[in-house]
Amino acid sequence: MTNEEAKQVSLAESERLTGIISMLSVGDIKCDKCGKPIRHLDRYCNNTRECYHCKTVFNLISELNSHFIEVHAQEQPRGTRYCTECSMKAGYLHMVKNKKTGETFPAMLVLRDEEPVEEELPGKEKSSSKK
Repeated sequence: MTNEEAKQVSLAESERLTGIISMLSVGDIKCDKCGKPIRHLDRYCNNTRECYHCKTVFNLISELNSHFIEVHAQEQPRGTRYCTECSMKAGYLHMVKNKKTGETFPAMLVLRDEEPVEEELPGKEKSSSKK
């Protein structure tokens, strides 16, 4: 994806990401999608409008809270947590490169000093297609 393509996608992208929050884990938690542990200070995404039990998506956070009161009364209301890999598969995170430092990292939006890159997560090998 070029910078021009990223600029064209940005406005619609922010609308698509409504309810998605990029967070850092402050303890060991579990990805609701794949079950992988999300370690302390690892980045993850939280969909604040999706029930992690039944995967129902709501228009408003207050609807999600009401859903928990009525359907999942014993559970604490919260959104669905996605580890970095599941966040990238869902399209919530993309790899970007800082133009000044050259650092590559996952991010939700491309900022002015960043550019999108087609790269796997750090520490993961790219899949090769040898024939």
